[in-house]
Amino acid sequence: MKKSKLEKGLTILVIIAICLISFVGIYVKKQGKMQNVLPQYRLGMNLGGARVTKYKVSDKTQEIVYDASGNVTSEGKNEDGSLKEGYTKEDKAINSEEVKNEENFKTAKRIIQNRLKNMGVSEYKVKLNHNSGEMIVEVPEDSSTDEVISNLTYLGKFEMKDSTTNEVLMNNQDVKQASCVYGNTATGTVVYLNIEFNKEGTKKFENITKTYISSTNEEGTTQTKNVSIELDGESMIKTYFNETISNGVLPLTIGSASTSSEEITSYIRQANQVAGLIDAGVMPVQYELVENNYMSPSIDTTIIKIIVGVIGIILVIGFINWIVRYKVNAVFSIISYLGFVAITLLAIRYANVVISLEAIVAVIFLLIASYMIFTYTLKQFAKKDANQFDVIKETYKRYASVFAPVLIMAVVFTFMNWLPISSIGMNLFWGITILVIYYYIVVRLLFDVQEVKK
Repeated sequence: MKKSKLEKGLTILVIIAICLISFVGIYVKKQGKMQNVLPQYRLGMNLGGARVTKYKVSDKTQEIVYDASGNVTSEGKNEDGSLKEGYTKEDKAINSEEVKNEENFKTAKRIIQNRLKNMGVSEYKVKLNHNSGEMIVEVPEDSSTDEVISNLTYLGKFEMKDSTTNEVLMNNQDVKQASCVYGNTATGTVVYLNIEFNKEGTKKFENITKTYISSTNEEGTTQTKNVSIELDGESMIKTYFNETISNGVLPLTIGSASTSSEEITSYIRQANQVAGLIDAGVMPVQYELVENNYMSPSIDTTIIKIIVGVIGIILVIGFINWIVRYKVNAVFSIISYLGFVAITLLAIRYANVVISLEAIVAVIFLLIASYMIFTYTLKQFAKKDANQFDVIKETYKRYASVFAPVLIMAVVFTFMNWLPISSIGMNLFWGITILVIYYYIVVRLLFDVQEVKK
């Protein structure tokens, strides 16, 4: 079936537009500067550098104020900072000698690793000194690195307290899991931090929602009993409940309803960070950051540029060979090939695939494989009595024996915890999946048997 010039022209324009978006970007003006709104490539530490941070067990003290009965209080000082009459104070170590042991150090390391996983950090190194508790953490250098580092020194202590007495009503032991959810309303998207309680916590929470309410006494005076929901002693919200909650889920609104994608993304990030802190567990030891240094990539970028340059030269030679041998449909193949590369790169960006040095091998494989497929396609269409569907079918059949096992291997690699292997798997998975679908579409839309025969 002969394709119309309009159909081919539109297909080519779409592919060119995709190439421009992928290779150049989409730029909008933000705060007086033109910025690319496409997600950045996530580079592994050996390509993009790393942030090396050092944490020590804190030796700081905190001031504790006691009332006349010896109870801890937060209201024992006058406005000028002096103690009220009958009150006493002492400077108490944040970390007692009892908590400074190897078991707690190992627990702290495990919690930090869990936090890094919860924050989506796919590559990291955590080294622990079992004697001093000192830890060295390496994470990739990117736009989120500072936020990641700031979350590692939190204790992660979740508490629901009586606002008046400071009695702890619920804590981390009552939490099953915390997560970020969001929904659409008439005024925009609302982001929530959902805290789901376990069986025992659900019962406690239901009783709390029956007790901490707003009510009116016989004299007509409104009385409100509030709870304070805190993380590491900092209040996230003070509230009361309008109705009994029996499903064991506490939804906390993060920010406000918004239609701005930037604000929504920011709220989602905040919710995920807090959820990750709560889910990872409470640190048994308080740490403090003592060193924060940037480490250059272990691979010289010059080597990468040379590899890219060599690949580019080889492709240009291959494209010239196509044009000399296959004329018009060689142009279609070049455009289709570049479109495949562009779409794959966009998928890598939006799927947050980490590009490591090892993953470059996977990318080279995809470039070679796609070149071979389009070369074989050109040869098939150059034959007499070539049929479009037969060419597609024969191409799939010819390369299935190669791509099927590679795709299975890619899926297996993707779920491995070692980044060099999982990075290879993710790049291969997206590349092969896109190639299989994309090839069928472009051949059907661009290649016309009657026009491409020699």
